[in-house]
Amino acid sequence: MLGTAALVVTLSILSGFEKTLTENVLGFTSNVEISSYGNRALPDYQGTSRFLLKKVSGIVQLSPFVEHEAILRSPRGVVGVELRGVLPTDTSVLAMKRIESGLALSEVAPDSVDPIVISKGLAKELSTGIGKNIAAIRFNERLRTREDILANLHRFRIVGTYATGMSQYDDMLAYTTLHAAQAFNGFSSTQVSGYDVRTGSIESSRPVADSLNHVLFYPYIARSVYDVYPTIFAWIDLQKKPIPIILGLIILVAAFNMISTLLLIVIEKTRSIGILKSLGASTPGISHIFITQGMTIALVGTLLGDLLGFVLCESEAYFHFFKLRSEIYFMSSVPVSIEWQHYALVSVISLLLALSATLIPARIAAKMQPLQALKFA
Repeated sequence: MLGTAALVVTLSILSGFEKTLTENVLGFTSNVEISSYGNRALPDYQGTSRFLLKKVSGIVQLSPFVEHEAILRSPRGVVGVELRGVLPTDTSVLAMKRIESGLALSEVAPDSVDPIVISKGLAKELSTGIGKNIAAIRFNERLRTREDILANLHRFRIVGTYATGMSQYDDMLAYTTLHAAQAFNGFSSTQVSGYDVRTGSIESSRPVADSLNHVLFYPYIARSVYDVYPTIFAWIDLQKKPIPIILGLIILVAAFNMISTLLLIVIEKTRSIGILKSLGASTPGISHIFITQGMTIALVGTLLGDLLGFVLCESEAYFHFFKLRSEIYFMSSVPVSIEWQHYALVSVISLLLALSATLIPARIAAKMQPLQALKFA
């Protein structure tokens, strides 16, 4: 039971780490990102979007964005961020799904002051909150005089705060509408910084990026999420390497427990084996008894282990007992992913292992001679 539960919980946590981290990373970027060399403004985003959707297969969603470094200033603080303008209707932006307080960009009514959504950490650092106005200064090398600052100054109103658990990204990204970001950057209504491309799966991001680079020319460049965040995916692969060792040790311990338990039963039942043998029980019949006994223990233990593992995983998913430092692990609590494949795989391995483990004690019990068994007892 404990071996099965340990295997299920281990696989659920490892899978949860991979899924949560991948989901969070894709929430801040996309499967494929199209940008420009030298951060140039890309023209006619609507025409380009239609062209790419027609020429490149595998694109599920194509969303333009405008981004630029900015300095956010409140009466009580100053921070540097990447100000990103997105379409309010873009449902793929992770920050809009993790609103802690206030509203998402899609829920904001038109106003004379452009809306902005910042992270909970940035709001705390700026000592500001929902409904307050903040100044954004477009950061560039020409900010030398007061007139330069005023020319690059824009006012925003905080309409919401978000928290994704990835504090390193939360505290460096702020979101506004595409139109507001275009005005802030001095772009026309048809110019953007790049495009977020969603594909059918993360595995197809590299082929789609290659296809995009074949149909696009300078200054366009398409990069898959693996190219944008190589260190994070290297870290994910590193987490997978100890899995065979961990699972192998747990399986080994479970196998020894099963064999030792059945050997103790053989020792305890030596007299009964002798009596059965003297009454005419066959060697295969004695083996069958202990194999049945072992498989009964294995079946009940496996089912109880699956149930225990499921309860532990559900409890962690709901209550978040184990907290993590988000600046290190990119998430604030231990994630779990409950998948039936894990339970099926562990259950099959447990039963096969138990069947193999029962053969040794069953063979020992079956080979006992009646006289020796009775004498031992």
